[in-house]
Amino acid sequence: MRRYEPTPLLSADEERSLARAIEAGVLARRLLETGERPVRATDAELGELVAAGDRARHRFLLANQRLVWKLAGGEARRSSLPVEELFQEGFVALADVLMRYDADRGRFSTFALVRIRQHLAEVASARFGELGLPPSRALRMRRARGLEAELGQERGGAVDLAELAARLGRPVAHVRRLLGYRPPVGLDPLLDGAAIPEPEPRDPDASIWAAQLRRLLARLDADQAEVVALRYGFITGEPMECSAVAARLGISPSTVRRLELRAMEVLRPFAAAFDPTREEAIAG
Repeated sequence: MRRYEPTPLLSADEERSLARAIEAGVLARRLLETGERPVRATDAELGELVAAGDRARHRFLLANQRLVWKLAGGEARRSSLPVEELFQEGFVALADVLMRYDADRGRFSTFALVRIRQHLAEVASARFGELGLPPSRALRMRRARGLEAELGQERGGAVDLAELAARLGRPVAHVRRLLGYRPPVGLDPLLDGAAIPEPEPRDPDASIWAAQLRRLLARLDADQAEVVALRYGFITGEPMECSAVAARLGISPSTVRRLELRAMEVLRPFAAAFDPTREEAIAG
């Protein structure tokens, strides 16, 4: 990813002014969409406020992208994940933080730093969703494994699980599960090629798998369903890497991972009951 020339940092007064313009633009857009007119304003005037708010948001985000690069670089060094993909995730978090920023309560960087850093830590701990864990548990697992490695280096051998649990302030059984966790098997091995054109002679079980699979994918948003179908070979007959799916759809690999993660969160409860002998298992 090419890094653009840095936009000058904002002063406190500039932050307040831009924040007011963004708020006015959000309100004006809502009035245009709903047709409500609590104040006397024409559509043209409201349109000007919307455009000014968009310009203010653009400038605000660009002025703070150096903060995102700094935090993404630090997380990349800790996690060995690509800094460009972490930057994309951080920039998404930056945009979300800006929409919740109150300029009367302090400087933006103070408000944003902790939230963006936390988001990047969660994303990196879950390896962009590949671990199949909630972000909070992925963070606990990273801390547990990091402390285990640190104590192992100090002691020159295996670490006592009870001591590790005491240091983490967690029950022994919980720490044992964290350290023993392995990523779940993807849906493609579970489905065993059900979406590939049916064999000859026709296999009744495969037909049931395929019918259930179609109902599962119908539960997803269109972009999520498309990513899942490509990632697990339901369209091409062969699973595709994130980078290949990203190139095909014209989006970033991190966006592919994010869509896949959200889709898996939706599908996982249904996949647990995925039984080819029970047509009603996922009927909806």
